[in-house]
Amino acid sequence: MLSLQESELLLAIAQAGRERSAWPQALRLLAAQVQAEAGLLFLPEGGWDQSGAMGRPLPEIFAGLRLGRVYTAEELADRALTGLQAVADLRAIGMTGSAWLMTTRSRGSFRAVDSAVLSAFAPHIAQALATGDALHQLADRLTQHEQVARRLGMGLVQADPSGRILAMDETALDLLARADVTLGKLSPGVVELAPRLELAVRQNPDGSLAAVLRATDIPLPEAGIIAQALGVSLAEARLARALGMGDTLAQAAGRLGLTVETARAYSRQIFAKTGLRGQPDLMRRLWAGAVPLG
Repeated sequence: MLSLQESELLLAIAQAGRERSAWPQALRLLAAQVQAEAGLLFLPEGGWDQSGAMGRPLPEIFAGLRLGRVYTAEELADRALTGLQAVADLRAIGMTGSAWLMTTRSRGSFRAVDSAVLSAFAPHIAQALATGDALHQLADRLTQHEQVARRLGMGLVQADPSGRILAMDETALDLLARADVTLGKLSPGVVELAPRLELAVRQNPDGSLAAVLRATDIPLPEAGIIAQALGVSLAEARLARALGMGDTLAQAAGRLGLTVETARAYSRQIFAKTGLRGQPDLMRRLWAGAVPLG
């Protein structure tokens, strides 16, 4: 049966897996369990000690050592213990080739039971590190998806089967705030909430509702990106962008300071280089692919 201190340590390790800033507290509790003065978690990027993140990289002394085995200061004596010369005793265990746990004392020696404690908690620390890595990867992907959605002017809304809103992402909140409108209960269909803001709602198989807020005034990216995407010159890309945004040839020429004859010559070059046929085809090419993402 776990003691109160052991339960508290396990909870702290689990918390550190969800939130990396909680590692110092977990290391303080671990050090208390083995009566150590310091607890350190080494990772390639630096890891943590009891006071916070540390810049000290994974020591080379651990290279080639067996994982899952607790090493003593005596066993590591022939290795370069850089920065740890004043340590009287230590215990170290590797959970992966890039994650090592160490406890140290400046006076006295660790007991055999202290090594057993490290062996017992090391798998939990390894699992917490793996969980933390997975969560941060998910967070990075979510951030990327949110950036794409924001660039496209699309926000997501979730509602229960009765139409009561349950959640909205940041882009949806921003779009509603910009248009100065609020959402009531949702129902399937497409509606214009405000000028240049549409809402499309569909019903999921379980009866819940999913909605997309879409800003209809999102501009195409700058001409340099369009030039690269279409394989045209920068001047031609400026015209393609204006045409893609809905300008007529005359309007685009006026906006860009070109004569209509020059704009027409550029448009012929655009269509010749891309194989597109006319402005509608150009607009589909610009808006249906990855170009709007920049």
